[in-house]
Amino acid sequence: MMSFDPKKMPHLLSAIVAMVTAVAMWYVVSVRDRLEVQLEVSIDYNGVPPDLVVTDGLISKIHVRLRGPELLLRAISQQTLKQAINLSGIKKGTTVVPLTGDHMGPQLRAFELIDVQPPRLVIKADTYMERSVPVRAEIESPLRSGALTVENVIVSPASVTLRGPEELISRMSHVPLTITLDPNAAGTTVRTSLPLDTPGLVTAVPSRVEVQYTITSGRSVVTRQVRVEVEAQDARHYTVEPETVELLVEVPEALARNSSYLRKLGVIVVPPPLEEGQSRQVEPRIRLPEGMVLLNPSVSPVTISRKK
Repeated sequence: MMSFDPKKMPHLLSAIVAMVTAVAMWYVVSVRDRLEVQLEVSIDYNGVPPDLVVTDGLISKIHVRLRGPELLLRAISQQTLKQAINLSGIKKGTTVVPLTGDHMGPQLRAFELIDVQPPRLVIKADTYMERSVPVRAEIESPLRSGALTVENVIVSPASVTLRGPEELISRMSHVPLTITLDPNAAGTTVRTSLPLDTPGLVTAVPSRVEVQYTITSGRSVVTRQVRVEVEAQDARHYTVEPETVELLVEVPEALARNSSYLRKLGVIVVPPPLEEGQSRQVEPRIRLPEGMVLLNPSVSPVTISRKK
């Protein structure tokens, strides 16, 4: 017959209390107050084969709907969730990568996964390619054709290596380099560094080139009598004295006799608040077309009056 030892009673009670507490905690955490939440998960990618370039299908975030204990869901919803997607199995062309519970990380496996949007990734990939192509300079001028002439254009290096998807690079026989001329640099040799503009997913090595060129067209100094314009809705109610201002300007040589270009030079005054019959001196504003430089050290104020 088993004897009862009263000395072991406190230990037995402690074990029972611990078991009841554990069951109660399990119930609270795992059974009671189960919720559904929708969370945003950031996506990181790894494992892309070195001979491939992903051209389409990558997204930065997915949305998952989870069901689980309220306490755990509230805790995880306050975290920044990230999910790594391995793309080592993709092939050239199109590959479908499912987004299921089996692909989710340990943060989410403790919950019941109800839904993932989007449910899959449609990844498009192309063969990675490298190719050396020449750099072709393309001259752009803000002035009319022929106003600026350029010689001795030197690009260094003369060719670069393109890296990216085979479909794009195989169609590129050269890399265009746009050189926008500064009309104020006429008659000088320009040395600068310019970035290469390549299509998306294509990189150039190096990404910048050194450029040197000479703008051989010169510049001329022209004197112009320019009528002062009043810039206001009721401009006819004002008079200006003097009516014209003499300006000394420097222009590209090819445009020194071009009347339509020279007419773009303007002198503008904005009338201050004036009563009828009042006058005030104001500083005129000079409007210069592209490539024109004002040589006047200063322009004298003009007097603007409001008619009675």
